[in-house]
Amino acid sequence: MHPHQASQTAVKVGRMVALLARQPRLAPLLPKGAAETMERLMIHTGLLKPWMLRFFAAPWYGRLMTSIERHTVPGQVLSIGLRKRFMDDETRAALAKGMRQVLVVGAGLDTLCWRLASEYPEVTLIELDHPATQAVKREALEGLGPLPPNLHLVGVDLTRTPLEEALSRLAVWRRDVPSVVIAEAVLMYLEEIHVSAFLEALHRCTGPGSRLLCTCFRWSVHGQAAVGKGVQRMIETALRLAGEPLLWAVREGELGPFLARHGFRQDASTERVDLHRRYLVPAGLPEVPVSVLEFPVVADRG
Repeated sequence: MHPHQASQTAVKVGRMVALLARQPRLAPLLPKGAAETMERLMIHTGLLKPWMLRFFAAPWYGRLMTSIERHTVPGQVLSIGLRKRFMDDETRAALAKGMRQVLVVGAGLDTLCWRLASEYPEVTLIELDHPATQAVKREALEGLGPLPPNLHLVGVDLTRTPLEEALSRLAVWRRDVPSVVIAEAVLMYLEEIHVSAFLEALHRCTGPGSRLLCTCFRWSVHGQAAVGKGVQRMIETALRLAGEPLLWAVREGELGPFLARHGFRQDASTERVDLHRRYLVPAGLPEVPVSVLEFPVVADRG
């Protein structure tokens, strides 16, 4: 990653959220205010241009993206929006139950913490991300106004600085407090040994009852390949060229035991983690596909 550039994946995600916000049937599925604030941030930094937004709003562009997805990964763009909604809903539910710390690892250009800061002034919100991405984000948010006092943006390269060490440097972080930890689209870029180290560090650095919200990657569902081999190679190549290669994919039936070995209890109930069932069916959109390659995970610390 260039020292003065945001992650390519973070930029792509932001642009896909902007695209979804211009699809009349799908826009209501996004978290309230998420698309608007992310767009303001990205426009301020030049990562999103007005001409891009005009493209995203054009009916032909939406049809083009749908056609491309039909031949690659159906519902891939929508899955990005729905995982944002999932993280937003689950974090708010945890805060409603009394959790008073939120830690987001690899937030990219997401604005969840920024949006929560004014709504929950008593909650400590911390983002840890690569210094390059965090510098771009800090500049953009400060351009929109003073940072809330309970929002802490920390630039750290977690490939060089262990999570526990990074948290130990933060006077505001309390290890004994039940916390919400979000690692959205992060773990698949780590080798399994580093995922284990991450979970072990979280267990040591959070209080009992803390909740991990993350996403994991898989190539097959119920014993069936989720995409063809050609599409799989295309995805792996694209991520590698972006400098963010896929290093960890979950095999069916292994995630729950893997989390349990590190002190976390997974809730895999369909009504909670199946994005199609949780969001599309109630919205009257059961025919709309959503990608199953990357899926959300809820796990509570023992």
